[in-house]
Amino acid sequence: MRQKAVNRSRRTRHSVIWASVLLATSAACSQAAEPLEITLQVGERGLPAGPVCNAAARFKPEAVYTLRAGSAARLLGQADHEGRLWWWSPELDPGTGTIVYQAEPTEKVPGGTGVLVERVGDDTIEVRIEGTLLTVLNFAASQAKPFLWPVIGPTGDPVTRAFPMKRVEGERSDHVHHRSIWTGWGDVRTRDLTKPGTNYWHESRKPEDQDRQVVRKITRTVSGPVFGQIEAQIDWVGHDGRRDFTESRVYTFFRGDADTRVIDVRNTFGFLDSDVVFADTKEAGILSIRIATSMDEITLDRKPGQGRIANSEGRMGMAGCWGRPATWCDFVGPVNGKTVGIAVFDAPGNPGHPPRWHVRDYGLFSVNNFGIKDFPDGKGKDGSHLFKKGHAARFDYRIVIHKGDTQAGRVAERFAVYAETLAKAK
Repeated sequence: MRQKAVNRSRRTRHSVIWASVLLATSAACSQAAEPLEITLQVGERGLPAGPVCNAAARFKPEAVYTLRAGSAARLLGQADHEGRLWWWSPELDPGTGTIVYQAEPTEKVPGGTGVLVERVGDDTIEVRIEGTLLTVLNFAASQAKPFLWPVIGPTGDPVTRAFPMKRVEGERSDHVHHRSIWTGWGDVRTRDLTKPGTNYWHESRKPEDQDRQVVRKITRTVSGPVFGQIEAQIDWVGHDGRRDFTESRVYTFFRGDADTRVIDVRNTFGFLDSDVVFADTKEAGILSIRIATSMDEITLDRKPGQGRIANSEGRMGMAGCWGRPATWCDFVGPVNGKTVGIAVFDAPGNPGHPPRWHVRDYGLFSVNNFGIKDFPDGKGKDGSHLFKKGHAARFDYRIVIHKGDTQAGRVAERFAVYAETLAKAK
C-alpha cells in the first residue's frame, strides 16, 4: 500500500510539472510568428533515427512546435534556450532527398510525452523518458565529483557498472573512482605549472586530502517532448580550498526510441583565477564511462569476454584502440543476454581533437584529449595544454547507447550527423 501511495504521489508530481511546461509553452507560442519552413537534406547514406537540429536561431526559445511534411507523420519539435529547433527524426533512406517541414507553434503536448527532468532529493535529479528511468544525476557534497548513475539502455537494463555506489554480484569491484559516467583529470596545474598538481581522477581515502568538483548550483532544468536538460555550475577545488577553475556542465537527454538513447554533454571551463595546465596523463577523461562488467573484453578470471571495442579508424579491440587517435569509439557487448553498444563522439571543434582513448578491456572508456606520452607512439612527446587566465574552453561529446553492434547501430552515420549539426550551429 505504501508503494502504491508513493507511485500515485509521483504521478501527481509529474502531471503538475507537465502542466507547468504546457502553460509556459502556451505563453511562448502565443507570441510566435507564422509557420516557419525547415529544409532537411538527406545525404547519400541516409539518416539514422535520432536528434536533428535546425541550427539557425529562428524559433521562440523553449517553445514547442509541430512539424509537418506532406503526408509524413507529424513530429514534435522543441526549441532550446538559444532558439534552435530540435526534433527526433525517424530513419530515412538515401532516396528520401529533401524534406521541407512546416513548423507551427503547438500548445497541446500529450501528458508524459518525451523527457521529464525532476529533482527528487537535495542532491539527486531523475531523468525519465515516457515515464521510464533513463538516469540520475548524483551530486552529493560528500562525493568527489558529480556523476550519472544508473544509466538504463534501450533494452531496459543498466549499461554502466553499479560499483562503487552499489555492490552487485558478478561485477568487478576495482577502481572506486570509476563512477558510471563522470568527468575527471588526474593532473591539473595552477600553483606551479611545471610540477604535478591537483588530482580530479583518483579518490583519496582521507576526505581532507580529496580534490573535488563541487556543484555550487543547478542553474537550469528543462523537460520537454524532444529533450530534457540539466545545467550545473561546478567549481574544481583543491583539497587546500583553493579553486582551480569553474565549469558550466550541460547534460542534454534526448527522448530516443526503441533502439537508441542519446545523451549530449557540454563542459565549458572558465579560467578566472590563474593560468591552468591540463597536464599530459593517461589517468584522465573529460568524458569517462565505466561500462557494465558483462560487456568487458575480458572476464573476471581474465579470459576472453564477449565485448568488443571499435573506433572510427577501423581498429578493433583494446590492442587496436587503446591510446589511438579517433573521432569516435564504440564499446559493444552483452547485457542480460542482449547485444548493446555505447558509442562516444568527440566533437571536431574540441581542443585536442581527435583525442586518444583510454579504453580498457576491463571496462574503462575514457576520452583523453591531451594524453600522448603514455600511449602508443607517444614516448618523448608532451600533450599538456595551457589555458590562459581569463579564457574559456568548451568540450562537446555525444553518448549513443544503441542496440546491436557498431554496424547495426549506424555509429559512423550518427557521428556524421552530429558533426554536421555542430558545424551549422557555429
